[in-house]
Amino acid sequence: MSIDTIAPLIKADPDAPFWEAWTSDQRFLLHRCGICGRHDWPATCCQTHGMSAMEWVDTPGAGVIDTFTIFHRAYIKELASEVPYTVAVVRLDEGPYFHTRLVGIAPDAVKSGMRVCIRTGAGDAFPLFVPE
Repeated sequence: MSIDTIAPLIKADPDAPFWEAWTSDQRFLLHRCGICGRHDWPATCCQTHGMSAMEWVDTPGAGVIDTFTIFHRAYIKELASEVPYTVAVVRLDEGPYFHTRLVGIAPDAVKSGMRVCIRTGAGDAFPLFVPE
């Protein structure tokens, strides 16, 4: 799936390298300061060192569920067949939070603090997380 399929306007977005890496070969990137090593998502400048030291780096895409909610109603038609589904805020091992949908686990089995990682190989348009 190309970046054009997700959103044509995203090309001008500061996060475009993230989406291009994900849609081309499912690489999960974070924005990192080359001086202090702090990781951020979405793209931003380092609070200490500014924008010039920032770079996109590959990361494993793993962390723990900080919080989650279970949707019993599909708010977009593409998810109608998947109700109920779980949306979580994952605190990535590198520090930032990432909002995602959990797959491969029943909603009633999800727990805060559970380890999760990126599901790869499924051709997902967006990064989805599964239990580790």
